[in-house]
Amino acid sequence: MIKKPLSQMGFCSFQIPVTLRRLVAVFTMFMAISGRLADCKCAFEAIFNFGDSNSDTGGFWAAFPAESGPFGMTYFKKPAGRATDGRLMIDFLAQALGLPFLSPYLQSIGSDYRHGANFATLASTVLLPKSSLFVSGLSPFALAIQLNQIKHFKVKVDEPQSNGSNNLPQPDIFEKSIFTFYIGQNDFTSDLGSLGMSGSKIMLSQVVSQIAATIKVSIFTDLGFVNIV
Repeated sequence: MIKKPLSQMGFCSFQIPVTLRRLVAVFTMFMAISGRLADCKCAFEAIFNFGDSNSDTGGFWAAFPAESGPFGMTYFKKPAGRATDGRLMIDFLAQALGLPFLSPYLQSIGSDYRHGANFATLASTVLLPKSSLFVSGLSPFALAIQLNQIKHFKVKVDEPQSNGSNNLPQPDIFEKSIFTFYIGQNDFTSDLGSLGMSGSKIMLSQVVSQIAATIKVSIFTDLGFVNIV
């Protein structure tokens, strides 16, 4: 039997976009790592996360309460601060490390920061937004703001009186922690139409440079955090 190409049989041939293939590859690698972590005992006692909706566990809706179903319906059975119907990759990482789900830094009620904090918020960008949330749809909590938040968090943790707090970690927690970054897409998608190909290349360079500077200067050098993903 001679097999004809699908395009000659009335089917449309297509290619999976490069970006989608990369996302699938990253997710597959992440899940494989999480699976291996679940089988071993790691020294990490906390996670501090920076990002956007891909890893926001409730920060945005703590600041702007408006979440409703069907968010959270498949796992939490109710809205749980995530822009999904279930768990996020940061949730799977926490579970693989034997840690509780991360409390959002912006959530004042019911949070427990003894095993880390989540500074991510939905619609966050790497570069500072040029207009307000109500104009651009972008979160005011860009990467630079999230960085200021963890600096303030560390100051509070290092204060002597914080040792008696029942929801703050011990001062040595940072050297036993993993620091994760999952941010950057909103810098492009918020204005992709007007950026074009040439503008996107320029934006990519700026976004990557800002992330690198944040990690190298602020996170690694100034704060001394070393376990960065």
